[in-house]
Amino acid sequence: MPLKMKKIFVDNAVQGEHILVGDDHHHVSVVLRARVGDKLTLCDGKYDYFYTVSKIDHSSTTLAYEGKADTEGEPKIFVRLFVALPKADKLEWACQKCTELGVSEITPFVSSFVQTKPESVRIDRLNKICREAAQQCGRGKLPLVDEPISFEKMLDLLADHDDVLFFYEKGGEQFPRAVAGKKIALVVGSEGGFSDLEAERIVGVGARRIGLGKRILRVETACVTAAALTMFAAGELR
Repeated sequence: MPLKMKKIFVDNAVQGEHILVGDDHHHVSVVLRARVGDKLTLCDGKYDYFYTVSKIDHSSTTLAYEGKADTEGEPKIFVRLFVALPKADKLEWACQKCTELGVSEITPFVSSFVQTKPESVRIDRLNKICREAAQQCGRGKLPLVDEPISFEKMLDLLADHDDVLFFYEKGGEQFPRAVAGKKIALVVGSEGGFSDLEAERIVGVGARRIGLGKRILRVETACVTAAALTMFAAGELR
């Protein structure tokens, strides 16, 4: 996809004239400020459909179909970020940046030192932020932000991954040169870190304890650092 081509995600794209209404029309005509003749890509998570804007009025945007191709922009690995709940603005920032880096799923969870209440998390807003970031950076699929889960549930879900990297504020091994398998879990702590017992339990289910240097990173910085290192190790940033 050309770097300057605008992209939006839709449930269904057609190989013919396509008319955008509602939020999609608003996004294209107002947010993106598209004009007649501009190129636009619609993505359904599998294919990129290429169009030219042929008409814009107050209620709809009409697109002329030009062709399609397999969607690009997705990493070859599936990365799921498990993050102990930080404050809302920090979680929003982490969701946006991790989407740009290629994370496929973000799952907040509650640990001992979490101060944010799960019911205060605005999942719809977080998914909207991820959608906008995915469109801006040219992702091939929309990432998903899950409802917050318990620490126990998080431990159970880790078993479904080929490699689990636990980024621990008290240190651990250096980041590996490669990640194992195609389905990777990243575990990052809250603003208060993890208790010793929690750290033991995470390692006990097979996670590799990873250190991120001598400085204590903010949770949102740790999320982005973990995602970037993982994508680099998998060859996705080269």
